[in-house]
Amino acid sequence: MCASCLRVLTSSRMLGEPRAQFSPRSNDLRERDAERPNAAAGRRRAARRKVIPTSSPHSTAAHARKPGEKYQQLIASSRFQNRCHPLTASACLSGCESRILSMFESSKDTPRGRGAYDSVSRPAAVRRAHELTLPTWTAAAVLALLALALYLPPAVSTPFFTKGEPREGLVVRRMVEEGDWILPKRTSEHGWTIASKPPFFHWLAAVSSELTGGPSEVAIRLPSVVLGVAAVVAVWGVARTVLPPTAALFGAIILATTFEWVRAVSSARVDGTLAALMTIPLLLFHRGVVRGGLTRGEALVAYATLACATLTKGPVGFLLPGLVLGAALLTYRKLALVPRFRPVLGAVLIVALAGGWYLAAWHLGGDAFFRKHVLKENVFRFLGASALKSGHEHGFFYYLPTFAAGFLPWTPLLLVALVAALRDRDVRRDPRIGFLLVWIGVVFGFYSAASAKRSVYLLALYPAAALLTGWWWERLTVLMTPPRWLQSQLTRAIVGATSAAVVLPLAVVIAEILGFAPLASLAPVLHPKDRANLPLVSGIIDAHPFAITLALGALLGAVYAAVMALRRERWLALFGATATLATALWLLVFAVFQPELAKRRTLGPFLADVKARVDGHPLFFYPGTFDFGAAFYAPPGTRHWKPGVAHGPGPHFVLVWEDAVASIPESAASPPDMLAVSAGTDPKGQRHLALVRLP
Repeated sequence: MCASCLRVLTSSRMLGEPRAQFSPRSNDLRERDAERPNAAAGRRRAARRKVIPTSSPHSTAAHARKPGEKYQQLIASSRFQNRCHPLTASACLSGCESRILSMFESSKDTPRGRGAYDSVSRPAAVRRAHELTLPTWTAAAVLALLALALYLPPAVSTPFFTKGEPREGLVVRRMVEEGDWILPKRTSEHGWTIASKPPFFHWLAAVSSELTGGPSEVAIRLPSVVLGVAAVVAVWGVARTVLPPTAALFGAIILATTFEWVRAVSSARVDGTLAALMTIPLLLFHRGVVRGGLTRGEALVAYATLACATLTKGPVGFLLPGLVLGAALLTYRKLALVPRFRPVLGAVLIVALAGGWYLAAWHLGGDAFFRKHVLKENVFRFLGASALKSGHEHGFFYYLPTFAAGFLPWTPLLLVALVAALRDRDVRRDPRIGFLLVWIGVVFGFYSAASAKRSVYLLALYPAAALLTGWWWERLTVLMTPPRWLQSQLTRAIVGATSAAVVLPLAVVIAEILGFAPLASLAPVLHPKDRANLPLVSGIIDAHPFAITLALGALLGAVYAAVMALRRERWLALFGATATLATALWLLVFAVFQPELAKRRTLGPFLADVKARVDGHPLFFYPGTFDFGAAFYAPPGTRHWKPGVAHGPGPHFVLVWEDAVASIPESAASPPDMLAVSAGTDPKGQRHLALVRLP
């Protein structure tokens, strides 16, 4: 069946069109509406509120027709003629008429009108005709390959150049070298300290390091990459048993291509691992609320992953999913289902796995462990981040702009989906969609109430937001006539402005590749901080002209395809163009620009040169010089220099910031011999590290 006929068919009365459309009194009503427009508007509103199903026992004789007669009337109407292309209208009607009649005469489903979830209540034959059906393993493989293509290149090609990743890497390296598996520790400015997070992420990274020949950037990032891919596949695999497979597939693709998710799961931080581990039990809770509980196998998987999430970042790993489930059961008055979620089994698993580690680590670490892991990282971080001096304290509305940026490029569509779901009372009452709303609301409210805020904390709600957006897009693609605002001049103006915002920077980059140097001409109008980064951007473009040209071609093609699909109302094509745009853009950002920026800032090559220069002699960090990246790349056994204390026979090799060399007290008697200065910098890009030799 052609797309035009299918669109008209799904907007027909079978899916909730007002009764008057097929009434024999329709001509009289139209004449009366022309004379009394206010009454006509009221009648239309009433029809939207209450739709009489086709099989209703209250239907009049005029409505008690066979489905074939009814759809013969629809086919004969001018609606199909107006939708079909003039050159193919006759062929379209002749080819689609028989399929329409056979489809609805064989269907035994009773439509529910303009109900909570049209994609579930529509006839099964229409459902089969609309859905993007892929074999199970094929769809899983496609999603896994898409996610790997986005997450693996930056994980492989980006050296450590920030503060957070090498800090976790130091925990993994000490775990591998010293065997600190129960109470993880890391090197610090004062020797060593207890790690800030529970060890599950570090356990996975340590196993990965053992399998790949030692701690490295790739080995430490691999757990986040694998779990991020697994979460994307799980979103599709579990959600398709609750939502239509097309909506679940859309949701998985949306999740895989959001900015914050790509950035988090391709880095060596615990937040991506935590979000992936919480996604699986929340998806199972979603299905359990709809179906009436969890099976024993589902409960084992859900609570085991909750225990792993607790071992990744503390009690929030089980507390937050528990709050979502409790809020959903309260909202839908299903507290009687609590025993069917097997809470005793969950409590036993979480206490045995997570609680067992906390007791063992407390036994080894004593009060220092309790103060750090229980009080500092949980209680104080939620109630008062200012006392921690962590720099993450923000206002209550901090997450509104950060989440909007993190969910790009799907943010506008998510807002539309939220409005569509919240405005429709039947949708809110349906737990298939309502659970997603509760999931988003609880996570957003929980982290907004906390004192410490970071954009990655909201990763736990990204799967729900992606599925909600996928649900709305599935309705747009399959079930309903597009809303008026989507075809308005304002929407077209916004699309045009967005396209220009994408195309103009791309044009500047293309001109830079061709040698016209437009970046230099932009320098006078830029902020001084941005102006200082122009040589870096120009150098990256010069270093990767082919990769950037390829990515720019994909971006321009995706923008053009999106604009044309919007003009022609090809919603599936518009979704594909948006996903292609996101994939090409994030590959350009994370697989081309970020690795090149990291290579210019990382201290890894400098420390490799230092290792060759010291040739087995002790290496020291001068006070105030400690840097997590330098410590990760430094040779094992690097110590801290203590001025005024004898350190044995020289020479002594010391790492110090270049601008602090002159302040070394030993320079008064014998000036230090500066051997090398790093090309890389500290995480802020401001200071260079120097190697000096002291007597």
